[in-house]
Amino acid sequence: MRWTDIHVMSCAFAAGDIEDVSLAVADGRYDAEVAGAHEYVSVSSAEDTHPVEMAARAGTLALDRSAVGEEAIVLHAHVGSTPQGPDDVVPAAYVQGRTLTRRAFTVDVRQECNGALAALQLSAAYLTAAGSGTAALVTTSDRHGGPGVNRYRLDPGSVDGDGASAIVLHNGPGPLRLLSTSVSGDGRFTATPPPDPKDFPDRRAFLMAHRKRLLPMLEAMAETEKETVAQALADAGAQPGDVARWVFPNIGANMVDQEFRKSLGIDRERTTWDWGRTVGQLGSTNQFGGLTHLLETGAVRPGDLVALCASGVGFSYGCAVLEVVAVPAWAADTGARAGA
Repeated sequence: MRWTDIHVMSCAFAAGDIEDVSLAVADGRYDAEVAGAHEYVSVSSAEDTHPVEMAARAGTLALDRSAVGEEAIVLHAHVGSTPQGPDDVVPAAYVQGRTLTRRAFTVDVRQECNGALAALQLSAAYLTAAGSGTAALVTTSDRHGGPGVNRYRLDPGSVDGDGASAIVLHNGPGPLRLLSTSVSGDGRFTATPPPDPKDFPDRRAFLMAHRKRLLPMLEAMAETEKETVAQALADAGAQPGDVARWVFPNIGANMVDQEFRKSLGIDRERTTWDWGRTVGQLGSTNQFGGLTHLLETGAVRPGDLVALCASGVGFSYGCAVLEVVAVPAWAADTGARAGA
């Protein structure tokens, strides 16, 4: 989708305490060989802070930074890919109550790790319909740790971190122009049961059947990802080489689809892995957290294009392309801490 006058006014990231990965290796929580392959150096840990509390802190900071009057907020969307509280509690409503003092349409968006970009596209469409001068707050939060949980072995290939993020969108002028978004899903494989080992004469036969089942799924996932990114770039009128920085999910170095990135000419220096390897895989918070990092560290300047990419189980993919119109006045801030 191509957008004409939707801008990001502000963004924010709330992290937890930063734990050195070497500590987990030393006490046996993380295998040294796996740590070496995936190259994480630290991870954000907020085990004593509830996800919606983190989201409220990030949302409050984004609103303070935005220079948008609260009366302009007509929508609040909240995203989370990990449990956000008891079933009878509406996370979005809680975060709204902690961040806004007025009424607004509030909604939870669930698309796992692709939720932030799904909410971004939905919010842009809502503001386009609502008219000039309206604004939306999008918050994300995920907490992977907790009592008795070893975050280093939750997700093979990734070290799962805790954190929250937020952006304020505006139908009108702002420092970052949203050029395009593309979100696509393919749910054909979610109901396909895995083969049962007892139905096969030996392990080799089982593995061959399992590979036969997985191959079409993996091929479809790769194709959907490529198509989603290509559509967002086309709608933005951009080529891969025009994008100054790419924000990808913070998955381990050995899990990255190197061929896909090579096909687009993306080297590591143009991604946010320098930041991602210090905070971990943040679920739905990777994208806006990475954008905040780029702005707060001065890694982008006016005229630069930034692409946010995401993927979620199910399977869904998203890509958004933004243009830096001006460096926000708040960009020198150091950000919030989830456990503060």
